[in-house]
Amino acid sequence: MTGREATGRETSGRETTDAAPAVIVQVDRDRCIGSGMCAATAPGSLALGADGLARPVREQPTGAAGEPLTSELADAVDYCPVEALSLYGVRDGRRIDPTG
Repeated sequence: MTGREATGRETSGRETTDAAPAVIVQVDRDRCIGSGMCAATAPGSLALGADGLARPVREQPTGAAGEPLTSELADAVDYCPVEALSLYGVRDGRRIDPTG
């Protein structure tokens, strides 16, 4: 995959439990078509940039704590029509299937 890593912090309303795993969101901007499904579903985490492509609301430095896996963020990844979004666990770096 030839993407650029991007992360943001969920602030859009639904509460998460402390048990929610921390994740890093990866946006493959070469694959993104700017449908806006992610930004509409998880507006606290993802937005469309000036170029019309998905981007995180807030950049985090490498090694950041990530953000909790919320139902909105999982849905945003699931709804992407070109599968340009991926989630990775902060603890182990493994890819997370939000629907599994």
